[in-house]
Amino acid sequence: MNRRTVWLVASLLLGLPAWAGPDDAKHPGRLVVADGKVGMLRVIDLEKGEVMASFSAPGPANVYTAGNGMYAFALHREQNRVSVVYGGLRQEDHGDHKDLVVEAPYILQTFTTGPKPTHFSSHNGMATIFNDGDGTVAVIDEKSLGLNLRMFEIATGAPDHGAPLAVGNLVLAGSLNRGVVEVFSRGGQKITSFSGCPRLHGQAVLGNRIAYGCSDGVLLLERQGNGFVSRKLPNPAAAPQNARIGTLVSHGKYPFFIGNFAQGLARVDSQISVYPLPANPVRFGFDKDGVLVVLTADGSLHTLEAPTGKVIASLKVSEPITASGEGAVRPGLALGDGKAFVTLPDKGEVLEVELSSLQIKRRFKVDGTPGSLAWLWVDGVRH
Repeated sequence: MNRRTVWLVASLLLGLPAWAGPDDAKHPGRLVVADGKVGMLRVIDLEKGEVMASFSAPGPANVYTAGNGMYAFALHREQNRVSVVYGGLRQEDHGDHKDLVVEAPYILQTFTTGPKPTHFSSHNGMATIFNDGDGTVAVIDEKSLGLNLRMFEIATGAPDHGAPLAVGNLVLAGSLNRGVVEVFSRGGQKITSFSGCPRLHGQAVLGNRIAYGCSDGVLLLERQGNGFVSRKLPNPAAAPQNARIGTLVSHGKYPFFIGNFAQGLARVDSQISVYPLPANPVRFGFDKDGVLVVLTADGSLHTLEAPTGKVIASLKVSEPITASGEGAVRPGLALGDGKAFVTLPDKGEVLEVELSSLQIKRRFKVDGTPGSLAWLWVDGVRH
């Protein structure tokens, strides 16, 4: 008789909540923090509140969470390498239930996807990386990580700064220089393309819709049958000169996208509606439950009502963010379960902010120059 069964029997006899064993608790997750100046990746255990591991890496990186929450992809652009960090949290399937297994983190794999790996996306278990140096898209089956790595390559034909995405049996590649989204089969054959998106940058998925930021608006693609139909939304009338959407996010709780737009954010549905902010957005996104959070250039963190753009609360977390240009390290933002995590590169710290109260709860000293970070979290209960 296993421990879970013993506790169930005891709970029935004693009138205790079923499955509420003495060790039952959700793990708050772990953070993977990349140094912005040197090749160093650190893992913070949010349960213990400390840096639990540090790993040498090929170089500075931007880090991203894989779709299953188990892994962080670290893209070392200038070193032409990609590292995958296993966060030490995984599910163990027992048929009638899934337990959470907590282990030590480690570097799972380091490999080459192509020259200058830059933009990353993860969708339905498939990770895609656009290699700016030659315009190829690396497509990785996340279930093969740590095993016999299944990766294939799509060639777009020329170096570019692209936005990649795998959707079903198709691979989409958006091009900044050519202002086009190309659709390929997994075998690399180009099926169709959608033009009319100058200086394409930024991409998000919401159900069967995909949004791309353009210098003059947003290109929307909608999956219909085996293909896509496109629609272009123009920038709002009287928009400031050079204002554009260049980053997009989404959350399944809402039927719209959120993008940056000049000194504010923009809601993208049947049109583009601007949400003014006190300063330019630097980082923004949704937490696990759909709270919209934005870090602005004046060093403030804000929570917003996503449907209206109303600012709920604001908190000063740093000095004004002025770093820009090649080699500059700007604060990073990761959003978890009711928490925001902000790196302070100049102080070697990571802040944990409680979103419900918008108060700083903890400061993690990591040393170095922390920049990009990713939150890893796996659903499940320890027993």
